[in-house]
This record gives sequence, C-alpha cells and structure tokens, in this order.
Amino acid sequence: MDEQAWDDVAATFEDDIFSVPEHDRKQKILQRVQRYAKKDGSAADIGCGIGRTVPMLAEHFATVHATDISSECLSVAEKRNARYHNVVYHHADLSQPLPFPRVDFALCINVLLIASRAKRQAMMANMCAAVKPGGHLLLVTPALESALYASHRLVQLNEQRGMKPAVAQRKAARETTKLDMGIVVVNGAPTKHHLKEELADLLMQEGMEVLEIKKIDYPWAYILEDAPPDMPAPMPWNWMVVAVRTAPS
Repeated sequence: MDEQAWDDVAATFEDDIFSVPEHDRKQKILQRVQRYAKKDGSAADIGCGIGRTVPMLAEHFATVHATDISSECLSVAEKRNARYHNVVYHHADLSQPLPFPRVDFALCINVLLIASRAKRQAMMANMCAAVKPGGHLLLVTPALESALYASHRLVQLNEQRGMKPAVAQRKAARETTKLDMGIVVVNGAPTKHHLKEELADLLMQEGMEVLEIKKIDYPWAYILEDAPPDMPAPMPWNWMVVAVRTAPS
C-alpha cells in the first residue's frame, strides 16, 4: 500500500488493520520494551500507524519519535495520544533516511510488507541505521512458515468436511506471487512474509546481532473463514525479532 492508500484507511484503521499488540496474549512485546527501557533514553515507533504502541514507548522512554508514511494516520495517532508530551511525530517514508537522531530502542511492527525487494532493502537499512550502537530493535513481521502451515491446516479441515484430497487442496490454494520470495497475497495485496533464518541474515547484513526470535500467535479466524473454535495448536504466528546494533555505522 502506498501513502494515499494508508491515508484512505486512517479513519477505519482500528477496525480494518490487524492489531499485533492486541493479540500478543503473553505480552512478549511489552516485556521486551520494559527490559530495554531507559527513562532518560529515546525510542522510535517506526510505522506507528494510528499510534497503538505509542503509549507503551512513551511510558518507558524520555523521548519517542513516532513515524509513518501516512499523514492522516499520524494525525489520528497524535490526537489519541495527546496526553503524552514526550512524543515527536514525523511524516516519513522508511525507504528514505529517517529524520531524527539515532535512538536507544526502535519498534517496527508489520511494516516490511511491500513486495518490492529493492524498497524493502532500503527500509531495512534505514530502520537499522536509526538505532544507536548498543541499542535494540524489536521487529515484527508475517511468518512465511505460518502462511505455508495455514495452507496445510486448511487442506486438513477441508478433508474433515468430506472433500476428496485433490478437491481439498484446490480449495485451499492461496493466491501467491513469487512464493519462493515470500510474497503471499493478503486481501488482494502482495505481502512479504519472512522466514526465520531470512530475518536473521538480513539483520546481520545491517550490523545487527539477533538476540532472540519468538512467535507471536494469533487466532485462526483471521486467516481461515469459518475456522472451528477448537482448532488445536499451534496457532498461526508472526515472527518477533530482538536484535542489538553492533556496528558503529
């Protein structure tokens, strides 16, 4: 989605855009924010949208830089978080260098979604460059392993509903473009999904050392229509990566 598309969805963002923090039942994101909090430090909410995670950062850092490509989303974010006076909002495109000093902690949730590899590479580089040496990045991205696993579970579900194997597979087929590059079509939009090892490799190339990669589960209902409420674990998931910046530049 481009800037205009995000501007258009700003008014309905809360209902239309999946909230990772809301479904982070074990509060893995909050726990990491608290672990790396610095009351005299700075943080960035990169791709903040309408500001769902701004309070989490504003309560643990002296200064927060909240950035988004959509001016309309930023306007909503600023209004809903008006009680926090330590937040600076920036209208910025992550494919360009970010307009604020390096921070101690950066949070970026489901922003690296664009299908263009060149643009994603620039976004990853600028995101990592925004972190001070010794600072930390928490990155959340859709998991390609989860997308493939969901297709497997849907085939099983179709077979349980009485479909023959060939029909079950055909009904479960996802629209994909360049699946080997991790591009899965979600709600009509080609969307980048990352492999666990791929994320580690990309971050290492940008001078980051990966400290941990964990799953953040979410309900089956978000990807399978009429999903039975008793579908067993594992649930679909996003990857949450925590990395520390080791390179000076």
